Amino acid sequence: MRNRLARAARMGSIAVAVGLVAGCSPFRTHAPASHVTVPRQFTQAGLAGTQAPTDLTRWWEAWHDPGLAQAVETALAASPDMRIARDRVLEARAMHTVVRSALYPTVGATGSMMGGDVDWRDADGLPDSNRSTDGHLAGITASWEPDLFGGRHADAKAAKDGVKAEEEYFHGVQMVIAADAADSYLRAQGVQRQITLTDRGIATLGQLRAYGQARFASGQATAADVRLIDQKLSEMKARRPLLVARLDLMHRRLAVLSGQTPEGLPAPAAPPAYFVPPAPVGQMPDTVLERRPDVRAGRDQVDAALNRLKSAKTDLLPRFGLEFFGGDGRLHFDGIPGLSGTGGLIALTTYLPIFTANRVQARIHAASARLDAAVAGYDKSLLHALAEVEDGYENRLGLDARDVELTRAQGQAEQVAHDLAGLYAGGQRTLGDVLQARMQALDAQAAVLSNQDTRTQATIQLARVLGGGWQEATPVAH
Repeated sequence: MRNRLARAARMGSIAVAVGLVAGCSPFRTHAPASHVTVPRQFTQAGLAGTQAPTDLTRWWEAWHDPGLAQAVETALAASPDMRIARDRVLEARAMHTVVRSALYPTVGATGSMMGGDVDWRDADGLPDSNRSTDGHLAGITASWEPDLFGGRHADAKAAKDGVKAEEEYFHGVQMVIAADAADSYLRAQGVQRQITLTDRGIATLGQLRAYGQARFASGQATAADVRLIDQKLSEMKARRPLLVARLDLMHRRLAVLSGQTPEGLPAPAAPPAYFVPPAPVGQMPDTVLERRPDVRAGRDQVDAALNRLKSAKTDLLPRFGLEFFGGDGRLHFDGIPGLSGTGGLIALTTYLPIFTANRVQARIHAASARLDAAVAGYDKSLLHALAEVEDGYENRLGLDARDVELTRAQGQAEQVAHDLAGLYAGGQRTLGDVLQARMQALDAQAAVLSNQDTRTQATIQLARVLGGGWQEATPVAH
């Protein structure tokens, strides 16, 4: 008994020593440095100024449209893409638990039972008798591979970084879903305004045709004038079915984003007066990059690749393991005293790779290449994000300036149409001149509406590239 205790104490001291050096690695592995220098401010410095940054967490609320807010929030709550992204996070968390379990001992129970008949033979080979036998063996097994050089810890950290990357992917999906829902909702409003304008144009041309027909009957207009009005009226009527189809398309897109069938989504309400919020101010490159989920995910992927390289390098070093078995067993034959006993075994194992045909080194080289590629991908995400923001600001500001000129042109076209109608009534212009002026006024108004839609889309895009539309909350198990 004393010898057993002494052996157990020696093995225990070995286990303690192994545990004390666990996690210590001779490797000092670092990720390559990023090649991107982040600017202090965007080119659109005038929008930064000294104002407090615009809160982009729920940027769609800047429209002050309850219908828009409901459309976005419904899509965020029910979109199938959100469910897919959430389940990817839950899967990554489960895999992190699997990888991390390698840091702890594995304990299990084992047991077996047997029974049967045995034919005994005497010395001359003749059957002697038939005896039954039975036995059992039951015990506890335990094994543990201490992480002396940090390989398993690095694997666990890499898996944790993978979870963080998936969480950022989830945030990115939130951001895209919010932008897509807002885009579909507001585009539908824009199409509705175009349909209203088309109907107004059809009514105007109808009135002008009736007027022209009366003038023709009185000999003050030609048949060509009336046919020209008919042509323009047919062209205007031809626009409407396409606009209705576009409206239905936006309606179906919004339904799919909300996880509903198109038939289950109520018909859109009449659009309010056009409004677009001002471009976000106070946004600085470092805070934008810190907020964007794709950049954050790229950083997590670099960390994961770095830890995988650390793990691969530890495969060059010895591996140690502790194994234990303790149990009770019995073997019995009829007519013979049975054998039984209780005991335990503990062992320290070690493994050192000597010849692997460069397999371990190749894995290290592959992990190093993946790390370098992850850093390059991170740099690409930085450059892409900075370019997107600059493009977004320039596009929005250019459309703002264009809106001013188009609105002025619309007013001028409407004034010209009004003046020419008066001149025609006085006999100084033809009916064709009046028709052309009316069509130009309608085209000018259509250009304003088209630019308004583009400004709306540019504003949504700018909010998205600035990293707005998501919150820190992460998926929970369900």
